[in-house]
Amino acid sequence: MSNTGRKKKLASFNCDQRKWEQFIACCNSKGTTATATLLEFIDLYLGDSQDKLDAIGGNDLDKRLDSKIKASVEKYLVTSDKSHSSPTNETIKAICERLDKLESEFLSESNSNQTTAIDNLANLEQKVERMAARMTQLAEAIIKIQDYLNNQQKRGQKSYYNNSSFKAHTPRMQPLTEEGLASRLGVSEETVRKERIKLPPPLFVAWCKGKDRAGLGWEFNENTGLYQPAS
Repeated sequence: MSNTGRKKKLASFNCDQRKWEQFIACCNSKGTTATATLLEFIDLYLGDSQDKLDAIGGNDLDKRLDSKIKASVEKYLVTSDKSHSSPTNETIKAICERLDKLESEFLSESNSNQTTAIDNLANLEQKVERMAARMTQLAEAIIKIQDYLNNQQKRGQKSYYNNSSFKAHTPRMQPLTEEGLASRLGVSEETVRKERIKLPPPLFVAWCKGKDRAGLGWEFNENTGLYQPAS
């Protein structure tokens, strides 16, 4: 049933003259009248009629309440005179404050989650950097150990060759003629001469070392014309 088919009844109530005038002025400034505004307040208080419920297609209570809050904030929230706010306005303010609080909490939680993700990424990067630094330290330690072992081995060899008893039992080899070197190496003089001419001095020393029964290398001294142990 539409509003035009209903009977209307004149209503009266007592109200402070100053408040009533302010209310009329406020309604006029919003492009409506005091009577229309009061009727809307009555509809808001009583709830939706069956006609309105059918018109919006059966939306749930939360959507209808949210729609009314948005419409009522602009129309009934009086900001020019806060000292004379009505109970309805106070209720709307309270609902708006609760909505703002929920939105703030949601944004705070979202920012907190984002911050936590950034912190976790930073912690992971720090761990990787510490692991890389530790691996570098281990590599440097391994190199130092290898150098130390090599030096110890060289010192041991040097000490052995510098030992006086070793020197006493190691006779100094005398230079040899080509005939003498050929006899020592077990080859002909012609072979010795041929290899000396053909091979560079380092390779000739190595060739002699492979033939010598004591594993000595020999090199040719052009000044003396003799073959002497390679130094």
